[in-house]
Amino acid sequence: MPDVEHAHSFSFDELRNTVQSSEGPVLIDFWEPRCTACRATLDTIDRLACRVSGHGVVGTFNVHENPEAARSLGVETVPTLIVFRDGEVESVLQGAEKIQNFVDRIDEEVFFGNPPTCET
Repeated sequence: MPDVEHAHSFSFDELRNTVQSSEGPVLIDFWEPRCTACRATLDTIDRLACRVSGHGVVGTFNVHENPEAARSLGVETVPTLIVFRDGEVESVLQGAEKIQNFVDRIDEEVFFGNPPTCET
């Protein structure tokens, strides 16, 4: 299971199983090591993982290690954040700025501007 404070790095099999079996939303950041924007987004994804712990699953998927799997999910560019609910794609966000804005919106709308702090 994913760590409380950090996003879990998924293999393709783990990702498929988690998406199909999770009772809550599954948010996966598709990234690759050579992508500067992707590396910058990883801290944001860890922050999100901590904040939604117990309410959903947040993880990462390295597209460089498994490009065919990423393409099979429709990932054409990185970084891309896909939100799955009930085994289906609910939304797709492409680009570091959109992902950061999404997490900021969660901070405002879910935590009313006072998100929980997480130890790293």
